[in-house]
Amino acid sequence: MSLKIRLAPDEKIVINGALIQADGRCSLVFLNNCSFLTEKHIMLPAEANTPARRIYFMIQNCYMATDMERPPLLDALKHLVEDFHAATTVQSIKDTLDHIRELVVGGEYYPALKLSEVVMRHEDRHLGNGSWTEGRKKAEAAERRR
Repeated sequence: MSLKIRLAPDEKIVINGALIQADGRCSLVFLNNCSFLTEKHIMLPAEANTPARRIYFMIQNCYMATDMERPPLLDALKHLVEDFHAATTVQSIKDTLDHIRELVVGGEYYPALKLSEVVMRHEDRHLGNGSWTEGRKKAEAAERRR
């Protein structure tokens, strides 16, 4: 089964750890399994500034890491999830964190990454934050105005 992704000019994608930038509008067709994230799904270290965002960031790093790099990242992720689980009183978020743990243990990093967005949205609502992608869009717009 193949997967086709369209990239805009100058859009970036990470494929199996390699950062690739489109020099024009293009399509990529993946004919086998690989780890990839498009630019809009890549959280930068400075954006991992809340507990839920650190969970997303660490899952992202586990997903992109090599087998040799992954063990210490998984250990750090385990502690982040445990801390959030202990701190929240919302059962649905506890259940979501439990599901994230199961996915990570099974090596299903991309589904765990997508599920961690639920935890981030919950945290953003309770902290009154905008989403991390909204913050990025505002920063990019400000940079273009300069």
